[in-house]
Amino acid sequence: MNRRTAIFVTLGFPAGFASIPAWGASEFWNEKKPEDWTPDEIHELLTKSPWAKEPTVNYYAGPGNAGRQASSGGYGRRTRTTVPNSASPGGTSIEKQQYKVVARWEALPIRLASHSQSTDDPLASYVINLVGDLPMLGTHNDETATDREQRAEMLKDYTKLERKNDPIYLSKVIFKNATETLFYFPRLDPIFPDDKQVTFTTKLGPLEVKAKFTLKEMVYQGKLEL
Repeated sequence: MNRRTAIFVTLGFPAGFASIPAWGASEFWNEKKPEDWTPDEIHELLTKSPWAKEPTVNYYAGPGNAGRQASSGGYGRRTRTTVPNSASPGGTSIEKQQYKVVARWEALPIRLASHSQSTDDPLASYVINLVGDLPMLGTHNDETATDREQRAEMLKDYTKLERKNDPIYLSKVIFKNATETLFYFPRLDPIFPDDKQVTFTTKLGPLEVKAKFTLKEMVYQGKLEL
């Protein structure tokens, strides 16, 4: 049994998981100390890594309308097209927007890469940071504190972490700034390696956002980091 197989077995993954290729050609986060990570490597870790996924974004024009995909074409790129024959009740065209957005699991490697100064207890909650230009994401200048509280309560009806067993539901939301919202899920309902995959789901107005995380990839220094 080699070291990689031993790590997976220790974490509770089936031994066969070790035969699946690792993330990319080089897991620099496991091979180098955080202080040695380059700016490009940090950017990769924060935007496209086991802990940072480009979600799918589907919009729903209203009751009885099927969802149509409006996923981003890659973080940092944005285009805009109009969906033919689609209109809101007021007659305004409903537009299909390609968004730049990333769903980031605020695990230890991400906190190290972002030099996080958060005072959150990392043992209390799983935290997903949704970052990007989605409507209804983050803070709004024309929104009162009451409006923001109501929006946070509405998100609890549509936001969850889905896994093999029962889903974990949202416990708290923090609108960090204009482009970031933090979603908190209690660790009292733990995620295990046997769950294999966890899907983050939320709904922002007519937009449904989903990001899938593969647990076997989320290993940092020999430990499953969530």
